[in-house]
Amino acid sequence: MDETQLTQSLIGFDTVSPPGNEEKCARYIRDFLKDLHVEGSSVEVYRFASGRANVVATFPGDSPGLMLAGHIDVVPPGDASAWSSPPFEGRVRDGKVYGRGAADMKGGVAAMLVAIASARRKKLKRSLSFVGTGGEEIGYDGLRVMIGAGKLEGLKARCGVVGEPTEMSPVRGHRGSLVTKVEFHGKPAHSSDPSLGVNSIEKAVMFVEALQALRKELAKAEDPDLGHAILTPTIIQGGTKSNVIPASCVLTMDGRTVPGIESRTILDGLTAVMESIRRKDRSFTADIEVLYETAPLSIGAKDEVVKLAEAITGSPSTIAAYATEAADYTKLGIPSIVLGPGSIKQAHIYDEFVAVSQLKAAVSAYGRFISTVCG
Repeated sequence: MDETQLTQSLIGFDTVSPPGNEEKCARYIRDFLKDLHVEGSSVEVYRFASGRANVVATFPGDSPGLMLAGHIDVVPPGDASAWSSPPFEGRVRDGKVYGRGAADMKGGVAAMLVAIASARRKKLKRSLSFVGTGGEEIGYDGLRVMIGAGKLEGLKARCGVVGEPTEMSPVRGHRGSLVTKVEFHGKPAHSSDPSLGVNSIEKAVMFVEALQALRKELAKAEDPDLGHAILTPTIIQGGTKSNVIPASCVLTMDGRTVPGIESRTILDGLTAVMESIRRKDRSFTADIEVLYETAPLSIGAKDEVVKLAEAITGSPSTIAAYATEAADYTKLGIPSIVLGPGSIKQAHIYDEFVAVSQLKAAVSAYGRFISTVCG
């Protein structure tokens, strides 16, 4: 099976997060890798919820080598009638594979698997690993469970590659993310006499106005590669009826973090904003909840894996705006860059596609990574 056919097969699994349902896809990948019959290899499926699973494979060597990694879940396809072909069919036309997850990132996973298959008859001096995770699109669920359970403690590698779509140009850094929800509590009353209630929407407005000082403070600390941290209100929900003082209002915020200004810094800042309002307004009450967070990625421009990726692709390394699991692998002691087929512009849109030429380029690049790092 070549990289195009394998991409089509992986697209055929509906692994939309939520709910995920990655287990069948994970088992398919397990069977693909087991069928390579590599002596001493280990291929395991790790279930972390009903119908949900990751897959981890290791191929032995005398010392730590290379990790290839990617996620197998996808975002919802939306209105299927807006697609020119069924989103889970993986149709090929005009040199492109169409389908949900084609670029983000079942094409990258397929290319990694084909590269591993091509190396199966070689004697590896250093180990080779593959990690396929579920739940990446909703907060790295699968990876976080494996890390928490110690399932990756035995995974040793000098460096790693995460196959998110980068048009085969290496990415060595990106901001982290922090998504929070703040609920403002009020007291319902008839809107004909607002003094009888406490308006939660008005409290939310006070909070958003007070955020400006924190946002300016965050912008002062500039990382040379990633810029400054960002905090943006993105969703507001509140009220039940036009003539009822709203008892609850919920504000969702998207934060982007950099080294030195990470999640704890922003959360402490949000708490300070609440306390400052509370001192002036005793009726102000609010709770903050972290929905999910990811770490920033910052690999040095002269790091071994960066220089190798630049040499293999012929492209200089860059910084990305989005977040990936590469940061979590790097925190585990496996410095990981992002490099994969397709464009991030295709991610999450109707008629998502990956070019066949990009898949071929990815197989070639991953193959060179294996031969160079693993020997």
